[in-house]
Amino acid sequence: MRFTSETDPAQDFELYRDLYSSGADVTGLEGDFFAEVTGWRLAGILLFDRRLAGVGHERSAERVRRDQFDHFTVQLVVDGLYEIDSGNDFGWIEPGRIVLMDMTRPMRNRATAARVITASVSREVLQAALGSTAGLHGRVIDQDKALLLADYMKSLAVRAPEIGEADLPAVSRAFIDLLTVAAGSVELGRGADLRRLEFARRESVKRFIEINLATELTAEIIGEATGVSRATLYRIFQAEGGVGGVIQARRLVRLRAALGDPSDARSLADIAQACGFKSESHMSRLFRAAFAASPGEYRRQLRQATSTGERAEISRRRWDALMNEIS
Repeated sequence: MRFTSETDPAQDFELYRDLYSSGADVTGLEGDFFAEVTGWRLAGILLFDRRLAGVGHERSAERVRRDQFDHFTVQLVVDGLYEIDSGNDFGWIEPGRIVLMDMTRPMRNRATAARVITASVSREVLQAALGSTAGLHGRVIDQDKALLLADYMKSLAVRAPEIGEADLPAVSRAFIDLLTVAAGSVELGRGADLRRLEFARRESVKRFIEINLATELTAEIIGEATGVSRATLYRIFQAEGGVGGVIQARRLVRLRAALGDPSDARSLADIAQACGFKSESHMSRLFRAAFAASPGEYRRQLRQATSTGERAEISRRRWDALMNEIS
């Protein structure tokens, strides 16, 4: 996903505000507005490289109740002036520092002119890294402790487009390990170890699914390949509709990415086969139920969008879909 300011700051600001409307109230600050946002989906992590000027974001208590987002952001300030209020008052986050923000809590930020790399991570990822998420909202990690994680986040912002789907779980595990080093484990002991073990099992299964998405996948096949019992598969993926729900969700994500790729000239039947759907009609039925449009309609909408407003609406839809994946 990508958003870039063009030539008209006033119009660009309105488009940017619409893009963020599902997650924050956007306000203008003194000086010209500018925004360039590029985003990538990893495994349980959404990574955004943002260059911002003259803009602020606020998540009020009312908005928190309304959108019910349940994830964290790990924000690395690369350079510039960036301020955050996590409940008391605005404080400047120095370049090189990392701040953790809980999206279930009110917050505000202001970017006078800054580059911020943000990882939006599921609560599950934070629990796997730190054992507990209590007391993390607004926590600032000093530069000396954040060095390895900061270098990794900057590297991801450069290399993310080159990372294959099958490697994404390993990339996310490395992020978790480096976050543990940077923030220090909040909770130690058997409970924390079990959470890490369960997360590792989940990621192992997800990695196998990603690699074999185009083939027949059943609980028996996955269990035999990963060493995870059928009962454990059901338990660890119960909230996602079981392992079958995970498989279907990943196939829809891959399908949507293919439909949005202007260089992908494959027929819908070929895409259906590559994504592991039983047939083109089966693919179309599931896609329409998830996105309120047929695959053909969705593809045409994306490729025929010419106006700035149409492109912004498409970006907003993609943004909303990404946020829903981790909340």
